[in-house]
Amino acid sequence: MLISDFIGDLIGELFSGILDAIIPIPKSKLEKNIGELKGEEWFSQLDKDVRYNYIIWHNKKVKRFLSKPENIKILKSSEEERERFIALVIKEHKKFTGIR
Repeated sequence: MLISDFIGDLIGELFSGILDAIIPIPKSKLEKNIGELKGEEWFSQLDKDVRYNYIIWHNKKVKRFLSKPENIKILKSSEEERERFIALVIKEHKKFTGIR
């Protein structure tokens, strides 16, 4: 029974991998926008920090903000908005960890 389950799972994984290679799934707005911001030095450093990377990908407020292309344009052009965004990420990280 265990071997047949393993073989079934293996075949399913192989089939899924082949389908993903043949029919690429489009990136979400969030993935595209984060990819665009990774070209910015300030965001790249924020993203490399494990604490903040988690918040960027999993916090509702941050994800909602980053999902809007107009916000990405603002972040890329305004130092003040970048500082506000970084402060938001840090604040949400502190909430997540319970640090005050």
